Amino acid sequence: MENQNSIISLKNVNKIYPNGAQAVFDFNLDIKDGEFIVMAGPSGCGKSTTLRMIAGLEEISSGELWINGKLCNDVAPRDRNIAMVFQNYALYAHMTVYHNLAFSLLIRKIDSDEIHKRVMAAAEMLGLIPYLNRKPKQLSGGQRQRVAVGRAIVRNPVVYLLDEPLSNLDAKLRASMRKELSQLHHQLNATFIYVTHDQIEALTLADRIVVMKDGYIQQCSSPKEMFDNPVNLFVAGFIGTPPMNFYKGIINEDGTFTHTSSGTVLTIEPDMFESIKNKGYVGKQVIMASRPDYVYMDEATFAKYPGGKFTLKLDYEEHLGAYNLVYGLFGDERCIAKVYNRDQASGETVECVFDMSKVHFFDPETENRIND
Repeated sequence: MENQNSIISLKNVNKIYPNGAQAVFDFNLDIKDGEFIVMAGPSGCGKSTTLRMIAGLEEISSGELWINGKLCNDVAPRDRNIAMVFQNYALYAHMTVYHNLAFSLLIRKIDSDEIHKRVMAAAEMLGLIPYLNRKPKQLSGGQRQRVAVGRAIVRNPVVYLLDEPLSNLDAKLRASMRKELSQLHHQLNATFIYVTHDQIEALTLADRIVVMKDGYIQQCSSPKEMFDNPVNLFVAGFIGTPPMNFYKGIINEDGTFTHTSSGTVLTIEPDMFESIKNKGYVGKQVIMASRPDYVYMDEATFAKYPGGKFTLKLDYEEHLGAYNLVYGLFGDERCIAKVYNRDQASGETVECVFDMSKVHFFDPETENRIND
């Protein structure tokens, strides 16, 4: 039975196609009323398939889907009280914006006064009033996206399903629409399930992120928790821009980490080392990970993090206004440092330092994080 506190519950849901290919494995998730859930991951990870199973556009091979207290495995899409916003907008080209918004209500034979009331409320909320008599070809990409969202709003659904709705927009418009979607979620106080391969969208929009890989959930947590404490190498590398730095090395009995390719010895924070030692990793190969945000090259931090000093062989630098991305090699492994403009990198090498309280250690075989 479904979790009584959840508006949607997926229990051990699997998707297996007739040819035997399995797209989703043992998917378990409880979604609370009013949550903004983002399912993220690379192409082919199973996120859109899962969304389509919730919508009823894909059959569930095994497991249970509960929506608003009702088992919905065999319920037709139109009877699930959900609304979906697609990547390609799926607007009717021959209809005006008004009729695009009204169409789903017309075929449900809703009273005409109620239709007009809902359409005008959605149009006002989305800034579409001036465009109600236009056809989709007369609209910009952002305006078409608003119409697609408005068509979902007028239905007053239990859940909104959004499948990469911003992927056809340019970068500036995407940023603007992210803000609008977040505000809309708060206005409607509704449940959103949003699919994207863009981890920036995931971090900025979600109450919780569900990261998927090869049909399996890798981690489900708040954006902050996922950024600060990725459970495995995949999540660590997927979440965060620029991506996490990874270094092979060995854990020593004296509480240090020896980087294999450079021979540099770094001091592990005492509590972190105790956790690693208790799990039996002393003398073993591990992977140390550090976000570019916690790699520094200014004098003040050398004294602050004395156990984290290393030499970076410079490659190139990207100037991004308030900060620069410095690319180079630590030994023979890639290192990116996100530094402020006052921290100028010059010459062939530069002295840097890790904030060793912010690093993570992973088992190279299981790929799971080993420090608490």
